[in-house]
Amino acid sequence: MRTLPDAVTALLRAADADTLLRDADALADALADAGWAPDVESGRFSADGWDVVSSAWPPNVSVFRDGDLLDVRRDALSIVATMHAEPHRWVFDTEGPDWSGWSADDPRWDDEPVDWLLWRGQGVVVQLFTAPAMTAGPGTLPPHLHLAIEREDSPSEGLPRDEARDRRVASEGSVVERWFLVGEPDLPDEMLAVLEGDPDQRVSAAAASERRMRVGGFDDPTG
Repeated sequence: MRTLPDAVTALLRAADADTLLRDADALADALADAGWAPDVESGRFSADGWDVVSSAWPPNVSVFRDGDLLDVRRDALSIVATMHAEPHRWVFDTEGPDWSGWSADDPRWDDEPVDWLLWRGQGVVVQLFTAPAMTAGPGTLPPHLHLAIEREDSPSEGLPRDEARDRRVASEGSVVERWFLVGEPDLPDEMLAVLEGDPDQRVSAAAASERRMRVGGFDDPTG
């Protein structure tokens, strides 16, 4: 079995509704304790070539890893083995072909549609998916896996926008809350402007990064 990075196994150990997914500060603390370093962009962390995209309302984590097809499959199967090794914590509850027992080069990967594997426990839902290279817009998405960890009580349609909460967080929230707020979908431009002037450099830098993406991406430093 392929050995997972320590940051990934530590994240799986912390995956519960009270430790990892309680609130924004608990989420950031648990990721840091597991060995994930925050990026400039809001909600993003990285470790050992793996990436996390996360949000705080409701708290959730998506882990991504891309690379060679067989290596990605081996990493996905190592995650499966890690989850199955703790039957007292996790109930395996999935539909569709159960690829958890396949080898990385099993021909069924190419013959059958691969769907999410799913586990429940600790107040959270853990889902795992892997896919080969595929066309995505004008380019190609490399072979990849996606590990998603969400609260079991999170609504499937997500939480509605809460403008009163956003204003409260922008003016009174912790640094971590304000950093996560920068990346909230459809955050109004006027709220982003407030966060661009935040006294904490981590928040203002994330807001500046978000602004650059909104106006057309980053300048090419070689141009």
